[in-house]
Parts: sequence; C-alpha cells; structure tokens
Amino acid sequence: MNDAVHADTAHAATARACGSGSSNPEPHTTSGGRDADLTPREHRARERSLTQHHAARTRTGGDDIVLKFDDTFLVADAAGDVCGAQGRGLGLFYDDTRFLSLYRLTLDERALIALSSEHGGGDWATHSLENEALEEPASHDDAAHSAPHTLSVRRYRTAGDAEIRELLVVTNYHICPVSICLRLRFAADFADIFQVRSISEHAPGRVLPAQLQSDSVRLRSAGDDGRERATTLRFAPAPSRLDGSCAVFDLQLEPRQCREVEVHITLRVCGDATDDRGPTRAPAQDPRRLGTATTPHGQDLVDAAAKLSSHPLLDKVVRRSLLDLSLLRCRLTDDLHYIAGGVPWYVTLFGRDSALCALQLCAFRSALAGDTARLLALHQATRADAYRDAQPGKVLHELRRGQLAHLNAIPQSPAYYGSVDATLLFLILLAEYVSWSADLSIVRELRGHVEAALEWIEHHGDSDGDGYIDYGGRHRATGKYATGLVNQGWKDSGDAIVNADGSLATPPIALCEVQGYLYRAWCGTAVLMRLLDDRAGAEQLERNAAALRARFERDFWSDELGCYLLARQQGGRPVAVVTSNAGQVLWSGICSDEHAAAVMQRMLAPDMFSGWGVRTLSSREVRYNPLSYHLGSVWPHDNSVLCAGFRRYHGNAAALCIFDALFAAASGFRNHRMPELYCGFPRSAEESQPVPYPVACSPQAWAAGSIPYALTSLLGLRADALNQRLEIVDPCLPDWLGQLALNQVRVGAARVDLLFERGQDGRIDVEATVHESTLTVQRVSAPDASLRT
Repeated sequence: MNDAVHADTAHAATARACGSGSSNPEPHTTSGGRDADLTPREHRARERSLTQHHAARTRTGGDDIVLKFDDTFLVADAAGDVCGAQGRGLGLFYDDTRFLSLYRLTLDERALIALSSEHGGGDWATHSLENEALEEPASHDDAAHSAPHTLSVRRYRTAGDAEIRELLVVTNYHICPVSICLRLRFAADFADIFQVRSISEHAPGRVLPAQLQSDSVRLRSAGDDGRERATTLRFAPAPSRLDGSCAVFDLQLEPRQCREVEVHITLRVCGDATDDRGPTRAPAQDPRRLGTATTPHGQDLVDAAAKLSSHPLLDKVVRRSLLDLSLLRCRLTDDLHYIAGGVPWYVTLFGRDSALCALQLCAFRSALAGDTARLLALHQATRADAYRDAQPGKVLHELRRGQLAHLNAIPQSPAYYGSVDATLLFLILLAEYVSWSADLSIVRELRGHVEAALEWIEHHGDSDGDGYIDYGGRHRATGKYATGLVNQGWKDSGDAIVNADGSLATPPIALCEVQGYLYRAWCGTAVLMRLLDDRAGAEQLERNAAALRARFERDFWSDELGCYLLARQQGGRPVAVVTSNAGQVLWSGICSDEHAAAVMQRMLAPDMFSGWGVRTLSSREVRYNPLSYHLGSVWPHDNSVLCAGFRRYHGNAAALCIFDALFAAASGFRNHRMPELYCGFPRSAEESQPVPYPVACSPQAWAAGSIPYALTSLLGLRADALNQRLEIVDPCLPDWLGQLALNQVRVGAARVDLLFERGQDGRIDVEATVHESTLTVQRVSAPDASLRT
C-alpha cells in the first residue's frame, strides 16, 4: 500500500546512512538539509537511504491466497503451502507476529500440483491438488505407488479469531490400492511483522522447545517483551509419527476411497493476567460446511448495496472490490470495525487509509465511517512525543501490537503519528458520516476530539507560520531499528517529493492536496459546529476556510505548469512539478472554477494520463519512472479521488475518462482484484493490460474502494440525512453501461433502492424506491431528466 499505509519506518539501511549506532530508545535525529549543501557522496547516501525503504517492501506472489478473520490471517501459495522465507509475505499472522513460518504438505516426499483454488473473499478457502507426474516405475508392482494424476488432495480451510481449521481429503483414483505417506511440515519463528519485512535485523525473542502429545504439538516462543507466544496444532486422527516439525500419516487407500485428516491450529499470546490474547470471538466454522448456507465474516458489506448492472464484467469487478473490503475489515473492540490497510504488511488501523477507505464506502455502509471515526478518536494523541511524532490532538498514522511495539523499539509503540493529513481526514470523515447517518450523538460524543484536532491545526500543523499545514521530514534512527517517515503525505516514500531538477524537496514541506484537505475539514467541521449550536465557532472556521482558499490560489497556482504546484518547501520555494496531487485539489473544493477546468485538462494530457489512469508524476519530469512507487506509477485510490473531484466541478467527461481507465485496469488483473498500484506505462495495442508493480499490496484497502467510490461519484449521490434528503447530482454513466442498480442504500433511518437507466436520447433516468422511513430523493442540475419516486 501506500507508504502511509506503510507506516513503515525507513529500512535499516537508513539507520546506517544516518550514522546511528546507538541502542538508546530515544531517537537520533538529523534534519533534512538542502541538496545543494551535500557533497556528491552524501547525496548518493541520502538517495540510497530514502529508496531502500521501499526495497524492503518485499514481494507477495500474484497467486497467493489470503484467508482472514479480523487480525488473524494466513497467506499461502496456490497449493495452500507456506514457505516463509524472510521478506516473503507468506505465513500465519496474528497480533503483528508470524505464528507459522512453514506449513507444507507432501505425498511420499513429493510436492503436490496446484490445480485450482477458491476463496470467498474472507474466512474460507479451498485448494485442489494432485500428485505430481513421477518418473516411470521400476516395475509393474510399483505402479500403484507412483502413477501420476491418480491422487487428489482437497484442502478446506476456515479462519476464526486466533485459529485456523483445515480439513485434508485424500482420494485414490487409481485402479489399485495405494500406500502413501502424507507429511505436514511446520515451523514457527514468531517473527515480528517488521522483522518479516526485513526492516528489523533483530529477532526479539527465542524459540522454545516444542511440547508434544500423541495428537498435538505446541510451538512456543519466549519474547523479550515478557510474553509467551504459542501455536498449537491438533490432529485428528492422531499422526502415525509426530515430532516438533513434522506430522506423518501413513495412509492405505482402496480404489475410490477417501481419507480425512483434520488440523486445528490455535494461537495464543500469554503475558500477565490482563494481557492474554487468544480465541475470544467467533470460532472458525467446520470446514465440512463449506458450500452450505453460511454467512462469511464481513458479507454484510457486500450485501449492504447489492449492485446489478447490464454489464456482467462490471458486476464482477465491483463484487471483487467489496469482497476484498470485507476481507480487510477488522475490529479493535467487539463493536467497532475499520478497514485495515492491506495484506500482508498492513493488517492494522491506519489514520489516512482507514479514514479515506471508510469515506469511499459511505454509500455502501456508512456505519463503518462512524466506527472508524470513533477508533481514530480513541487513539488521538494527548501529549507531545518526538519519538512517535505525536502532538496533542494529532490523529495517528499507524497502530501496532507486535513485540517490537511492546519493547518501544519502533515508534509504532503502539501508535505512530507521522502523518500530516490523518487529522484533517478524521474531520472530513466525521462530517461525511453525519451527512449519511444523521447520527448527532457522535458529534456530541467526539466534540472534545474535534476541538483537539482543531487545536493541533492551529498550534502544531504549521511549523513555519506561513499559513499552510506542513511536515518537518526528519530521519530518525535508533540502534538496529530505523524509524520515522521522511515524507508524511500520502506519497510517503522518501524520494516522492522532488523538484523540477530532480533534487529532493527540503522540509518543511506543505503539499498542495493537504491544503485542500484542510479547507474541506474546516468547511465540514463548521457544519458540525452549527449542529452543536456553536455559531461563533462555525463562523470562525468558515472565515479560516475562505482566507485559506484565497491564499492558496495566490501561492500554489502555476501558469507555467497549468496546474497547482506539488508543494511549497523551505523558505516558501515552489516544488514546481506536475503531479496527481494537483488533481486531488479538486476533491476538496478549494479550487476556483476557472482553475478546475485547467487542472482537469492537465491531468488528462498524455504525459499524465497513461490510459490506465493518471500517473503520480508527469512523464516529462526529470524523475519520471513508470516502475517507481510514487514517481510515475498509477494509484487506483488516487484516481478515484480525482474522479470524485472532477465530478464536483461538473467535469463529467473527464470523470468518465478516469472511470473507464480504472475499470479497464481492474478487468485486466487476476480475479479482477485492484492492486495498490501498477506501473505507469502507456496503454496501447501492444500493452493491452496494465503492467503490475511487483511489490504492490493485494488486496489493499483504498485500492479496493476505488471502483465503488468512482462509481458512486458518477452517480452523483449526495446525502443530507439530517433533512431526510438524498440528492442525485447530474448522474452520468459510461457509454457502454445502460443500466445500474444500487440497492439498500441507507440514508439516516431510510433505505432506498436506486435504478439508473440510459434512455433512448442518452439521458440518465433515475427510479427511487424508499423503504422503512421518509426520504426525499431529489434530482439536481438536470431538470430535463425524469425522476420517478
């Protein structure tokens, strides 16, 4: 995911480049200086330290299968196996720890061939395997032991809270009886997630001897944080032989006979009496029940707005998106849910990503927005802490619960606050949630948190007093761990913010889209203040927003670029490059109408628009690289924000262009799963599919939300639940789509089914059916189109 979604700190190489050898938990800091002040050797070292951060984001296979329930998740290859090489994202994870690093099935010491796999987008998966083709048997008598393609193995898996259940079904399709040896090898390194990602070089704990019984084995680790972690594998029937690393089952099968082996894996973290963590919520269902009428965890998100269109492929793409979002849904308490950043590295709460993803889903399940706002408020900073980048009122960037977090060895201990925009997105999300839900209780409940966020903006957000929210961008390093993000906007890789000559921008850095977020946050919070009868507070926020808008137009617009500057850096100097950040400015409403038209035109110029979406950086810029993370790649969530912004300024044709590109890209990926990002190569007859980015998270939260959000932006849904009204602002559909339905859309206490149809004259007509409560559905800005209620 984005490296905001990463809150990973810089790679350990950053620590070496910064010259830190201290093991003191207080960080060594060096402020970013101007590139002109560096020698060529120092410049190269700085470049390496910034870019190696993303080299640490190691590959996950495109065929990997994810099984997940809350923060318990298993990432396996197509055969269902785990071979947890360092840096590879395979394994069974819980509490930011890898509880199984090896889990591999063989028959007669031979690997199995993966035929197919199926996963329900959440807590169940199946794998179909067969025995591999072997060498010709030495004699006819050996044929029953070695004939290829005669043994079928089916692996049925379900996930629950801190547990996995697997049913192995072995079937003999040979005409003769067979005697085979089924082996299941396993190991648990209990590595912290940052260690698995090769960000940390130190294993904070030691593996203890396994504890054996006739039908089970318990793998254990004693952590440096005083907690014991354990993985228990229980087998039924009991294995023929069992030790601390392998279970062996000697099977004799007659022709067409099946044998079953059950494996029940439970995970446990044991500390003091108040810190035990293990299975406490819904258990994993019996794998034998797969295919029966069960409701997967998170299925209600898919069902919240069942979508039926006249285009079957679009239905598949949207369903895949909602299934991925269901998979990524987690909870920190029994009743508060959020969308985690992405698998495998970011299954946790992120301020920026969780907030924006919840906002993307408001038309589908607005309750997630309320839950997310409450969770962000729960972890809002209350004091200054330089190590964790915390300041009073600031909303977190990332939350962690692993061993390194417990040891305070990383700033994510548990919360890290190195994000310049999460606080603003918290305010935006809260206002958007209220507009969909009419939930005034949350405004009263979180009023103190809203005021604290506003205080952070006023007293801490602008470090140099120039009237713009900025970030300082410091390297931090401590001992074996590198910590802290240099760039703290959504493009948070170390080399993402560059000048026209290719040099790195110098902090403090005020990003253009962040100023837009501030404008929208102030405008939305003013509405909330009026709901609380704080007229004076609302008027002050509105004055702040108006002044910011005028100031922004003066200082950020560039006639030369034809769009807004990427940022202002130290001394107010412009970062004058063309980026997608300028397009995101429209999403906030801070842009003037005149400049909005120019920005849309600039974003769709060939150097920015690849055909698969708008690039993060213009291909004309010195630093352009279509293979990079933030310097020329295409990010789906970025494009969904652009699509919504274009629609805000009535740029229907431009918004449709973005949507068509996103849909074409999603159609070209395996299972139609939209990845975190993809390469920025132009779409052409030769490049008929988007080029994958090799280490993109998949599934990833706001990438999965990109198609649903872009689609609802085209439909023009604008909720005003407090006044029992849903406005449909000038809806539009792609030329290839004749009909689309959104069902069970909740606006306040009402539910509404919406049917959009293209008439013979090309106009989009809307039919609305309201359930449960009173709701006025009103067509806006299209008086000649019909609305049937």
